[in-house]
Amino acid sequence: MRRILHGGLYAACIFFLSVSPTRADSGTEGICMTVQQGIRLHVDGMYGGYPHSVLRDAVLQGVACPSDEAELHAFSLIAESAPHLRISVTRPMGQGQQGSISARLFAQGHFIIGERMSLSPLARSQSPFSVSSDINLMMARLWSDLALRISHGGPVIP
Repeated sequence: MRRILHGGLYAACIFFLSVSPTRADSGTEGICMTVQQGIRLHVDGMYGGYPHSVLRDAVLQGVACPSDEAELHAFSLIAESAPHLRISVTRPMGQGQQGSISARLFAQGHFIIGERMSLSPLARSQSPFSVSSDINLMMARLWSDLALRISHGGPVIP
Protein backbone atom coordinates (compact mmCIF):
# COMPACT_ATOMS: atom_id res chain seq x y z
CA MET A 1 0.00 0.00 0.00
CA ARG A 2 2.82 2.36 0.88
CA ARG A 3 4.54 1.71 -2.48
CA ILE A 4 1.36 2.48 -4.38
CA LEU A 5 0.96 5.75 -2.47
CA HIS A 6 4.58 6.76 -3.13
CA GLY A 7 4.27 5.78 -6.81
CA GLY A 8 1.09 7.82 -7.19
CA LEU A 9 2.65 10.81 -5.45
CA TYR A 10 5.73 10.52 -7.67
CA ALA A 11 3.59 10.37 -10.82
CA ALA A 12 1.55 13.40 -9.69
CA CYS A 13 4.73 15.41 -9.03
CA ILE A 14 6.14 14.56 -12.46
CA PHE A 15 2.85 15.52 -14.09
CA PHE A 16 2.59 18.90 -12.35
CA LEU A 17 6.25 19.73 -12.90
CA SER A 18 5.93 19.04 -16.62
CA VAL A 19 2.62 20.88 -17.11
CA SER A 20 2.92 24.07 -15.05
CA PRO A 21 5.99 25.66 -16.70
CA THR A 22 4.38 25.78 -20.13
CA ARG A 23 2.70 29.11 -19.37
CA ALA A 24 6.01 30.66 -18.30
CA ASP A 25 7.95 29.14 -21.19
CA SER A 26 5.57 30.43 -23.85
CA GLY A 27 6.48 33.84 -22.43
CA THR A 28 5.67 36.04 -25.42
CA GLU A 29 2.68 38.28 -25.85
CA GLY A 30 1.39 39.86 -29.03
CA ILE A 31 1.34 43.66 -28.71
CA CYS A 32 0.72 46.56 -31.11
CA MET A 33 -1.37 44.25 -33.27
CA THR A 34 -2.90 47.23 -35.13
CA VAL A 35 0.55 48.15 -36.50
CA GLN A 36 1.68 45.87 -39.35
CA GLN A 37 1.91 42.31 -37.97
CA GLY A 38 2.40 43.48 -34.40
CA ILE A 39 5.31 42.81 -32.07
CA ARG A 40 6.18 39.75 -30.00
CA LEU A 41 6.92 40.93 -26.44
CA HIS A 42 9.03 38.98 -23.98
CA VAL A 43 9.29 40.23 -20.39
CA ASP A 44 12.03 39.11 -18.06
CA GLY A 45 13.61 40.25 -14.84
CA MET A 46 12.37 40.68 -11.31
CA TYR A 47 10.70 43.36 -9.25
CA GLY A 48 11.29 43.07 -5.54
CA GLY A 49 9.74 39.74 -4.67
CA TYR A 50 6.60 40.05 -6.75
CA PRO A 51 5.49 37.17 -8.99
CA HIS A 52 6.55 37.39 -12.63
CA SER A 53 2.92 37.53 -13.77
CA VAL A 54 2.45 40.83 -11.89
CA LEU A 55 5.57 42.26 -13.52
CA ARG A 56 4.41 41.10 -16.97
CA ASP A 57 1.00 42.77 -16.46
CA ALA A 58 2.69 46.03 -15.40
CA VAL A 59 4.94 45.98 -18.49
CA LEU A 60 1.95 45.30 -20.76
CA GLN A 61 0.19 48.28 -19.22
CA GLY A 62 3.14 50.59 -19.96
CA VAL A 63 4.21 49.52 -23.46
CA ALA A 64 3.89 52.22 -26.11
CA CYS A 65 3.55 51.39 -29.80
CA PRO A 66 4.90 53.47 -32.68
CA SER A 67 2.36 56.21 -33.32
CA ASP A 68 3.45 59.18 -35.41
CA GLU A 69 4.15 59.06 -39.14
CA ALA A 70 7.97 58.87 -38.86
CA GLU A 71 7.79 56.10 -36.24
CA LEU A 72 5.30 54.11 -38.30
CA HIS A 73 7.50 54.47 -41.39
CA ALA A 74 10.58 53.27 -39.48
CA PHE A 75 8.59 50.37 -38.04
CA SER A 76 7.33 49.37 -41.48
CA LEU A 77 10.94 48.88 -42.59
CA ILE A 78 11.51 46.16 -39.96
CA ALA A 79 8.02 44.67 -39.80
CA GLU A 80 8.35 42.14 -42.62
CA SER A 81 7.79 39.51 -39.98
CA ALA A 82 6.71 40.37 -36.43
CA PRO A 83 9.66 41.98 -34.61
CA HIS A 84 10.60 40.74 -31.15
CA LEU A 85 10.81 43.16 -28.22
CA ARG A 86 12.53 42.09 -25.02
CA ILE A 87 11.89 44.23 -21.94
CA SER A 88 13.93 43.54 -18.82
CA VAL A 89 13.09 45.01 -15.43
CA THR A 90 15.40 44.70 -12.45
CA ARG A 91 14.63 46.03 -9.01
CA PRO A 92 16.34 44.28 -6.10
CA MET A 93 14.38 43.59 -2.95
CA GLY A 94 14.32 46.29 -0.31
CA GLN A 95 12.85 49.75 -0.03
CA GLY A 96 14.55 52.38 -2.19
CA GLN A 97 16.88 49.98 -4.01
CA GLN A 98 18.14 51.14 -7.41
CA GLY A 99 16.75 49.40 -10.43
CA SER A 100 16.76 49.61 -14.18
CA ILE A 101 14.72 48.79 -17.25
CA SER A 102 15.86 48.03 -20.75
CA ALA A 103 14.19 47.36 -24.06
CA ARG A 104 15.83 45.66 -27.03
CA LEU A 105 14.13 45.37 -30.40
CA PHE A 106 15.06 42.54 -32.77
CA ALA A 107 13.86 41.94 -36.32
CA GLN A 108 14.70 39.18 -38.75
CA GLY A 109 17.20 37.78 -36.25
CA HIS A 110 19.14 41.04 -35.88
CA PHE A 111 19.40 43.60 -33.09
CA ILE A 112 17.76 46.85 -34.27
CA ILE A 113 17.80 49.31 -31.37
CA GLY A 114 17.75 49.38 -27.57
CA GLU A 115 17.09 51.75 -24.70
CA ARG A 116 18.05 51.54 -21.05
CA MET A 117 17.23 53.75 -18.10
CA SER A 118 17.20 53.76 -14.33
CA LEU A 119 13.91 53.41 -12.54
CA SER A 120 12.36 56.64 -11.30
CA PRO A 121 12.31 57.21 -7.53
CA LEU A 122 8.58 56.40 -7.48
CA ALA A 123 9.09 53.08 -9.25
CA ARG A 124 11.88 52.14 -6.83
CA SER A 125 9.57 52.35 -3.85
CA GLN A 126 6.18 51.12 -5.06
CA SER A 127 4.49 48.08 -6.57
CA PRO A 128 5.42 46.84 -10.07
CA PHE A 129 2.58 48.86 -11.61
CA SER A 130 4.45 52.07 -10.77
CA VAL A 131 7.06 51.06 -13.37
CA SER A 132 4.50 51.35 -16.19
CA SER A 133 5.11 55.07 -16.72
CA ASP A 134 8.89 54.48 -16.88
CA ILE A 135 8.34 51.78 -19.49
CA ASN A 136 6.05 54.07 -21.46
CA LEU A 137 8.71 56.81 -21.48
CA MET A 138 11.46 54.36 -22.47
CA MET A 139 9.36 52.96 -25.33
CA ALA A 140 8.52 56.45 -26.60
CA ARG A 141 12.26 57.18 -26.68
CA LEU A 142 12.97 53.89 -28.47
CA TRP A 143 10.48 54.60 -31.27
CA SER A 144 11.62 58.22 -31.53
CA ASP A 145 15.30 57.22 -31.76
CA LEU A 146 14.54 54.59 -34.41
CA ALA A 147 12.57 57.12 -36.48
CA LEU A 148 15.35 59.70 -36.10
CA ARG A 149 18.01 57.21 -37.23
CA ILE A 150 15.98 56.24 -40.30
CA SER A 151 15.16 59.88 -41.18
CA HIS A 152 18.88 60.71 -41.16
CA GLY A 153 19.58 57.92 -43.63
CA GLY A 154 20.95 55.52 -41.05
CA PRO A 155 20.73 51.78 -41.56
CA VAL A 156 17.69 49.87 -40.41
CA ILE A 157 19.95 47.13 -39.05
CA PRO A 158 23.11 48.69 -37.57
